[in-house]
Amino acid sequence: MDADEVDEFDLRGVCDTPGLVDLLRKLKQRSGLTLRELEERARARGVFLARSTVSDMLRGTRLPSRETLAAFVRACGAPETDVHAWLEARQRAEDGVRPSDQAPAPDPADAAGTVRTRSKAVAPRLGRLRLARSWALAGAVTTSLVAVTAWALSAAVEPSSPSAASSRSSASPASSPTADRSTDSAARKSLRGFAEIRPARTPHLCLTEGRDTRGEYRNAVAAQLPCEEARPPHTYLRPVDTAASSTPYFIEWQHPQHGRGCLTQRRKGPGQDLLEPWPWKSCDDTRAYQHFRIEPVGPPRKATGMRYRLRLEGTRDCVGLRDDSTETGADMTVEPCSGAPDQEFLISAAA
Repeated sequence: MDADEVDEFDLRGVCDTPGLVDLLRKLKQRSGLTLRELEERARARGVFLARSTVSDMLRGTRLPSRETLAAFVRACGAPETDVHAWLEARQRAEDGVRPSDQAPAPDPADAAGTVRTRSKAVAPRLGRLRLARSWALAGAVTTSLVAVTAWALSAAVEPSSPSAASSRSSASPASSPTADRSTDSAARKSLRGFAEIRPARTPHLCLTEGRDTRGEYRNAVAAQLPCEEARPPHTYLRPVDTAASSTPYFIEWQHPQHGRGCLTQRRKGPGQDLLEPWPWKSCDDTRAYQHFRIEPVGPPRKATGMRYRLRLEGTRDCVGLRDDSTETGADMTVEPCSGAPDQEFLISAAA
């Protein structure tokens, strides 16, 4: 990319995140590369550029970190001399600074040491504070860095509440123990371990890390995205009690940099009833809102095989798609079990 091509992207006009994201989309489109190919190009440079991170960036759900932006621009084929211009555009997007707000170039009269005062038309820098709480921020860190960002911090403000779980259980009785036992037996034999969970209506999409489509909650949540972009994190089905004859499962996410976490129902506040990953140390057998029964739905079908529903332990609440959406990026939500198609999932073993 030469100087004329930089001007073509009008980087000097970037002053907000949508403007930057629009140019990043155009850069990817011109590169002709898939997310997987971009990830592989970055890896060849010794840099970690997760497909899920790039997908979030190109959807405009978050401002990319400097490291992610630089890795993405280089992977798209931009020469090193152009990376600085992209980073400057990113900084303006973060600060909310328009080109006219920036200090003018010094003239000879300033040579004696007079310093011009720069305009302070800068928006509060809240973006980094919000992103620091997000599990996905660490995905922007290159492999040359040692620091790792923790998973979502909501566990600190939603302590275990057995009474809440029991009250939900009494208000919404579970299905029969006999059905649970047969379900768990089948699941232990064929589904335990690394798995791929796909909505039955949109089998090209997988359950993975996404964002609240309404923008009400900032942390990572479970959503449906193209399966080729779904890892990391890697999904692992882990029995809550390996010794029990009938047991629910943790839906565990494993990431090479974030570690382990299990999907947890948000029970109050922004993003209520969405599923977010909690740090593994915050997941235990007393929290029913982290336990999922894997229940077959009808007989196996020739085209897709067995379908399952994911029911919260001790309730009649199941995992479904918000507003029954089939759109890419739609977030998963906990809702009353209804037998609706959006509550049916295909589960298969993954390497």
